[in-house]
Amino acid sequence: MALYKLTAPRQFGDMPKGYTFQVPSASTPTPNAQDVEKEIIRLGFNKQAQSYKSPGNFKVEKIS
Repeated sequence: MALYKLTAPRQFGDMPKGYTFQVPSASTPTPNAQDVEKEIIRLGFNKQAQSYKSPGNFKVEKIS
């Protein structure tokens, strides 16, 4: 399973611009939307932030 670092390039709902978080995902080369959404929910962000679950909305860096 790979680990990705995602950074918000602008504000998404109550997630501030520049917010960085990690997402474990079995998919490559980017995490799948379900894994991103699960992590956004776990972090406690609102429904508007959750709607930006596509990894294409974030700067994605593969950590491992």
